[in-house]
Amino acid sequence: MLSSSVRRGSDITGFIVGLFLGAVATALGLVLAGSLIRAPLTPLVASVIVAVAAFVLLLREFGVVSFRLIQNARLVPQFVTTIPFWGPMQFGMEMGTGMRTYSPTGLPHIMAVAIVFLASWPEALAAGAGFALARAVMMLSFTATREKAEADSAFYTDLPRLTQVFAVLFVPLFVLLVVA
Repeated sequence: MLSSSVRRGSDITGFIVGLFLGAVATALGLVLAGSLIRAPLTPLVASVIVAVAAFVLLLREFGVVSFRLIQNARLVPQFVTTIPFWGPMQFGMEMGTGMRTYSPTGLPHIMAVAIVFLASWPEALAAGAGFALARAVMMLSFTATREKAEADSAFYTDLPRLTQVFAVLFVPLFVLLVVA
């Protein structure tokens, strides 16, 4: 588990800095690619594409449809604990990009599609920072707990049950983004 590896003496600050660098770089890359992809599209067509993608991914969250998410679920590399600051920062950057991680939910995928088709540069930066902040809060909550094994267990047993709650909470925020 990531939190176990990082809290075994690695620099959490480096990890969090890496999260923000990776997430903001990815968001900027998505909005740059999106600027080219959406150029021939009308705003209505772009909104419909995002709405359809969001609808399909939300159906997945509620178990109506089943498909694998695009993700690269790999183990935490050993260098994270051996290279002070830079090891955790590099791994944080990889986690921040969303390219090296296990994701129990499709909500970040919805946001990525929204960034590509709808977001302005400032909105993309805010989305990237929000993604990094959410991952940092998770890491900090795990490191603050007294019962490390219990926290790891909760991640595997409780979080999957909460994905539908997160999806319901996500919908109004997403609608505001699309409407705006």
